[in-house]
Amino acid sequence: MATTLPHPVQWVTASPLWGPAPDKLARLQAPGILQFDSDRFMEELAERLQSPERPDLTDLLVTRFKSYRERMPGEPPDDEVNTPPKLYQPAHGRFYLVATSLVCRLPGLPDHVVDTARGEKAAFVLRRSLGGGKEGAWVPATPGNPADKRRIWKELSTAETGALAKGEELLPLFPVNFAPEGKRRRMLVGLVPTSSRDTFESAAAFQDDDPSTGLDPDKMLAEEAEVQVVAPFEQLLAYTKSTSDAVAVQKEVTRFLLVDFATFLEERIPSLWTLLDKASPGPTPAAGSPLRTLFLLLTGNHRVEGSAGDTWQQALRKAMQQRTAILNGGTGGLDYNLRLCTEVTVAALRSALGAAVAAGVYSLPSEPEPVSKLEEPGKALYVMRCVYLKPACGALCPPIVSAPSKAFTLAPFFDSDAPARPVRIELPLDTSIRGLRKFKKNVGFTLSKGLRKQMSRVSGLEKTMKGELDDGLSFDLGELCMFSIPIITLCAFIVLMIFFSLLNIIFWWMPFLKICLPKPRVG
Repeated sequence: MATTLPHPVQWVTASPLWGPAPDKLARLQAPGILQFDSDRFMEELAERLQSPERPDLTDLLVTRFKSYRERMPGEPPDDEVNTPPKLYQPAHGRFYLVATSLVCRLPGLPDHVVDTARGEKAAFVLRRSLGGGKEGAWVPATPGNPADKRRIWKELSTAETGALAKGEELLPLFPVNFAPEGKRRRMLVGLVPTSSRDTFESAAAFQDDDPSTGLDPDKMLAEEAEVQVVAPFEQLLAYTKSTSDAVAVQKEVTRFLLVDFATFLEERIPSLWTLLDKASPGPTPAAGSPLRTLFLLLTGNHRVEGSAGDTWQQALRKAMQQRTAILNGGTGGLDYNLRLCTEVTVAALRSALGAAVAAGVYSLPSEPEPVSKLEEPGKALYVMRCVYLKPACGALCPPIVSAPSKAFTLAPFFDSDAPARPVRIELPLDTSIRGLRKFKKNVGFTLSKGLRKQMSRVSGLEKTMKGELDDGLSFDLGELCMFSIPIITLCAFIVLMIFFSLLNIIFWWMPFLKICLPKPRVG
């Protein structure tokens, strides 16, 4: 008995995008890109498709580059430049839909219904055009590891571009109906993720652990030691006030410094921490070992509070044992004050840590090497392909991938070619006392007692610039400060104009910053 094979299914350009263009046969199988200029783009699309006659969306098609920047007198419009189209972001007031149709290869090209109940799916993929017929697929950086959310561009050969790459990100398509001449048809559309441009662009900067990339693990480890340990210790020693409140702050800083130091040793120099994390320190590293100097400094007669008290090694062990309590705001029973440490200088600690860095461990991110170094940042070309999947059929029905769309670039957020949304902020009209008192103080800032006390130490601009701060108010209460947003906006605007007027002496940029026009008086 003969077996009837199902009719083939294919992607074609949606009929509302055909139009009278002479090249429609050449692009009949490629998805189109529609541009909309308002936030109600879905309502606009639905209204255009409700036309009683055959709907025509060709005027929405993205076919060439268009710039919205200001032009000098006599400068030719950028629209005539032979460059790929640029898709702008929603923040610019532009929205883009990829539009296509999934049809059966039968006379009349009837629509093929996607049976979602059987697991079928219609989607589209964003590809990076690498030139020479090659494309990059947006796939997981480490396949098989769901905890790693990073993605990279995987190079596909010319033969592989017509297939779906393993793990490639699928973006949803959803149907919209229209009825040309009373015949119901269906078009599939999907929102182009233009706002993810920075994610796509930065993926080309991923590097491996090759030294040629310029990432030096020893240097980065030394910088981490400086930031987490040496610099806080130096600042603590420079804190000379001896009031009761100042001493309490010094002890609190000491607790966190010891926790950070112990954590750094445990994570970055585990071989040294293994020797230190004992009631009796392990054997002294051999002469010439990069760990020897730091080990002797932490385990010798150098005390955390002068001639009395524990050694650094004992203090670090206690801090690590009480780390959870300290990080949650407790004391952990630690009452040290490293500002009283007179036996260890900043230079000695920096030198000893610097020597130990050679034996440390710093794991650089294992980012894969990019498949291609494209011409310039921001000049990457992209295409889109539509995909139809029937997973229930397995290998008998592989994903059907459409022809590529027109190549395009993605605009960054700050792009001089991008259109600008009009934004107007109405500042208070009546700035007299009587007028400003009408605005409710409807925004509250809650200050803890610690923050309130720190803020009260600032008594004047001149003294603050010289580093002279008061002791602050001593009452043990927080504050709830109420403000009026319109008045805050007015004050910020005044301060902004003051600073720009001062800087205008140097840069002369005020004419490019603002344009002030008289506002007609109504009535």
